[in-house]
Amino acid sequence: MPMTVFKLSSLPAIFGALTLLPMVSFASVTAVTAEECEVMRQQGVMGEGSPVQCERLKNVTFSYVDFDGKTHKDGKIVVLDAVAPHVSKIFNELYTLNFPIKKAQPIEKYQGSDDKSMADNNTSAFNYRAIAGQKSLSIHAYGLAIDLNPVQNPFIEFKENGAAKFKPAQGADHTNRMKYRFGKSDRQGMAEEVISTFASNGFQYWGGFWNTPIDYQHFQVSRDMAKLMTTMDSQAASDFFERYVEWYGACEQKFQVEYQKHQFRDYTNYLKDTLQVTSLSAEYESNAQAVLSAISKEPASYTKQACVRS
Repeated sequence: MPMTVFKLSSLPAIFGALTLLPMVSFASVTAVTAEECEVMRQQGVMGEGSPVQCERLKNVTFSYVDFDGKTHKDGKIVVLDAVAPHVSKIFNELYTLNFPIKKAQPIEKYQGSDDKSMADNNTSAFNYRAIAGQKSLSIHAYGLAIDLNPVQNPFIEFKENGAAKFKPAQGADHTNRMKYRFGKSDRQGMAEEVISTFASNGFQYWGGFWNTPIDYQHFQVSRDMAKLMTTMDSQAASDFFERYVEWYGACEQKFQVEYQKHQFRDYTNYLKDTLQVTSLSAEYESNAQAVLSAISKEPASYTKQACVRS
């Protein structure tokens, strides 16, 4: 067989061409159709009082590997339009990591019932509903929260006598959160493995950080941020979220040890300090231009005081 010889002078061009090859993506973003929106309304997932309507929602469809190692191409969740590209990146990375997901279907498949969706170990996002046991809207109602493998990552609430209640009930088998245990098979699909994947794509707040209740399946943005992004128009919300993600990446790179310990201070804190306000969403309603102007400016520096929670 003849040997192919490349001149040294040609190598930069060859390797340069290789870098231009597109990255393979296993996730895509599409609009919520009128037909899909009507089904959401019929199943109680969407309502007139929802802080975000169908025109501001996107489908994220993705491939995933299940717990038997089988690949599926029908994973689908619904999220706010501004975060959809980064949610696509999250599930693209989970697939490349071989992180198992039981199933992922919009919650209208369960008539909007969070309990039914959890019992079926279904990964989901948008749902116009209140927080469990409360009147306040869940961040799911803004399309800005994602629940991942509810059985492996249960919701746990504690009664006054200390008794724990698991949702779903079969989640009690995952009280022990160690992946590697002596004499037992490795545990798969637990959220602890992918905290950094969610955080680096804008979902920095994990329910596993909470004391009570503990919500291992749950990733979200802050409530003030949810209100801000759904008050903004789509383009402004997208620009803000891109800056939010960039901020986390720049701070994490500079303060790696602190960020491995989850001692982050997010971009909204920086903006509130800059504007000297306590709520970005409230400030945006009274002075939108001031907030947009602050977002448009590149931070002068990424200091420890700005990036790290003390």
